[in-house]
Amino acid sequence: MTTNNRNKDLLIGAVVGTVLGAVTALLFAPKSGKELRTDIADGVQQVSTKTQQAAESIADKTKQLAGTLNEKTQLAAQTVSRHTSEWSEKAKETALSWKNKASLSITEGTTESTENELTTQDESKVS
Repeated sequence: MTTNNRNKDLLIGAVVGTVLGAVTALLFAPKSGKELRTDIADGVQQVSTKTQQAAESIADKTKQLAGTLNEKTQLAAQTVSRHTSEWSEKAKETALSWKNKASLSITEGTTESTENELTTQDESKVS
């Protein structure tokens, strides 16, 4: 950004300097009033043309930059979306795995409890 501002300031300074230099040269030149007015009008026309060309060039470069920025933003959004989907899928798989392990542990714990109760009941019948 700083480089762009410097380039912009340099361009503006060059245009202003050119205009002031041209006007000063015309005013101090030994010419008649009519010739001087014609020269000033020609100078203004040249500056106007150059300014329009510079503005068009800047507009074209801005459009190109905006297009490039748009493409890169879309690619970044797609990448983020893809990674988010992958991470979401992994989280679901992990949660399902933990759920299955917990269910298995609960089932095994219930089976052990039932076996312990049956063993205790059998022992009390034997006694």
